[in-house]
Amino acid sequence: MADKKGSVATANRLAMSKALGAAFLNHQVEQLEKTVSRNGPGSEWRGRRNGPPHTDAYSRTNNPNPKARSAWSNVAKPPPKILTKNAEEIHASVPEMKKGRPEAEKDADVVVVDASVLIHSIAWVKKWCREGREEIIIIPLEALNTLDLLKKGTTPLAQRARTASRVLEAHVGANSRIRVQRDEAFVLWEEIPFKDVSPAMVNNSPEWVRRTVCCARWELQHPSLPEANKNKAKPTVVLAVVTSIPDASDVTNNAAAAASPVPLPAPQVNRHEPRCSGTLISQWAKKAGMEILDVPAGQHPNAGPQLAAPKDIPRRTGDQGRWSGDHGRRSPEDDRNHGRPRTPGGGRGRRNSHMRNIEHGNTPPTSGLVERPPAVMAMMEAVAQPSRQLRVLARGEKLEPDP
Repeated sequence: MADKKGSVATANRLAMSKALGAAFLNHQVEQLEKTVSRNGPGSEWRGRRNGPPHTDAYSRTNNPNPKARSAWSNVAKPPPKILTKNAEEIHASVPEMKKGRPEAEKDADVVVVDASVLIHSIAWVKKWCREGREEIIIIPLEALNTLDLLKKGTTPLAQRARTASRVLEAHVGANSRIRVQRDEAFVLWEEIPFKDVSPAMVNNSPEWVRRTVCCARWELQHPSLPEANKNKAKPTVVLAVVTSIPDASDVTNNAAAAASPVPLPAPQVNRHEPRCSGTLISQWAKKAGMEILDVPAGQHPNAGPQLAAPKDIPRRTGDQGRWSGDHGRRSPEDDRNHGRPRTPGGGRGRRNSHMRNIEHGNTPPTSGLVERPPAVMAMMEAVAQPSRQLRVLARGEKLEPDP
């Protein structure tokens, strides 16, 4: 009997669930039929998104009198009027543009670029290579040789030389206005008429100066102009140089020596560094009758104070807990020691040695992380002298005393 009662209860539950499911489906079908009847059988589905909201029971209660559509809404609107204007008036009213930029005044017809411009003012070369400019840029072979000699190493000068080499690789060949000196495009040094120069001075000039001036003199006598400007009476040919070069080596060396905890070796000067100065080139080019374009030098990336820290960066100090700043966060030690007298070195009484003279995150420019003893300072001064030589002793070798 118990088994029969259990089977009957299970059958009743299944029948009840089926009945509830059928009722729910019937309710959903009725709702869908009402929705379709409200929209109409011929309405387009694309217009239903932007149409008026459905008038259900809620909308009828809150808005019993919906606004009727106007009779003029179905009237076709007249087409817009097309205004015509003479083409000559449009051409006269709109300024002449080239490649989206206004036509800029060119510096010269032909610009011979010295190595000093490539190293210290590469932005001017990019300006001349820009679309819309008309200058013909000549890169002497000696300038490329100078870049090859200076681009080795990690000095700022080597970094600038490598940057100039990458810029030239990107533009030479892709831009028809920037050209490299041909092998036969030079004038003999002996054939150049110099003004107020003795023959002895002419013969003692450096070879790299001669090659650059000979290239510029060739362009003055045989300008490389495009076909459109071949008939120009006297083209302007200039030699672009940089004579005023900012010296950032002292600032960089002093900053590196102050920040380093160990003595640094003396800086090694590149023997080809005089090539990147356009002073000597400009002097000989003026005596050879060339027109000089003195280009201002760009700012060195390492110029200026190196160790000045921004004030908005939070720093760790002993007097201000774990992190400090204008709106720094408090450490758990500050919360625990609230109301107690604090030690000057922090919550646990420690004192940070390298933050002794620092106030609110300003790093002193003349001291490192630790104070160096006098013996270390003397050793650093000895190493910094370029004339002093250091020799490493072999195993078992004794150091002979100085006489």
